[in-house]
Amino acid sequence: MPGLLGKLSAASSWLDKPAETIKTAVTPILGEKAPRALKDILYGNWLGHPLHPLLTDVTLGAFTTSMAMDVIGEERASDLSLKLGVISSGATALTGAAQWYDATYHDEPRRLGALHATLNTTALGFYIWSWVLRDQDKRAAGIATAWVGHSIATASGYIGGHLSYVLGMGVDRNIAVNPVEKWKDTGVQESELVPGELRRVDVKGTPVMLLKDGPYIRAASPVCPHLSGPLDKGKLDGTCVECPWHGSVFDLTNGRAVHGPATTALTLFDTQVLNGTIQVRTREEDKG
Repeated sequence: MPGLLGKLSAASSWLDKPAETIKTAVTPILGEKAPRALKDILYGNWLGHPLHPLLTDVTLGAFTTSMAMDVIGEERASDLSLKLGVISSGATALTGAAQWYDATYHDEPRRLGALHATLNTTALGFYIWSWVLRDQDKRAAGIATAWVGHSIATASGYIGGHLSYVLGMGVDRNIAVNPVEKWKDTGVQESELVPGELRRVDVKGTPVMLLKDGPYIRAASPVCPHLSGPLDKGKLDGTCVECPWHGSVFDLTNGRAVHGPATTALTLFDTQVLNGTIQVRTREEDKG
């Protein structure tokens, strides 16, 4: 049964238009033709997990600190904290858009993401207004305006939590895959593998992707950790495979996400050949 936000999404087709407007606005930065290095920075590819949660802590932490300083009468500290929150909000918004951009093909993340962005923009407007009022020495009005902004930002944060923890945006899609604890047969003979060709097999309910790489047999999860794209259907370049859905690139020698939008590494498997049959088991460091 859908929860409150699921029902809100289903009843809010009007959010499709602002969603399309937002996506069009960020396409020069996050679209297929955008600079890959810039996108990797915004995704958090270099960090090993999405950058957005880290920056939300900075922005919301600054706004919350500003509120606390207002309560105890520390005017200078409050104003500085509020301004830090405003200044950091641009980068926070862009990294959030990076997580949301590829999920817009489905109604609920598309619509709730647009609502999340709209509420955050509205809250930011109140914070900027508060900044102006404070600089004009209209302190009481500035504080009241900031508190309105914080209330809106809190509601938006609730939606952000739903996007992350219910809809799984930014969550590693391989995290729930059961490890292969002991050596298991893949049912594939080594002689059947075509060098330079990806092959997907099922090992006791765990999907595994095999690659014959010279004298080595590489084995990794075929599920892209970004949004579950089928890596075995992707483009292979040496030992790197590109997800056919959103273009994440992984190095099958170490599992590393070379390019985003994926930020986490693939689960890798050790391989051995017994009586001509390929066997696999999850690498110790990937068992969790």
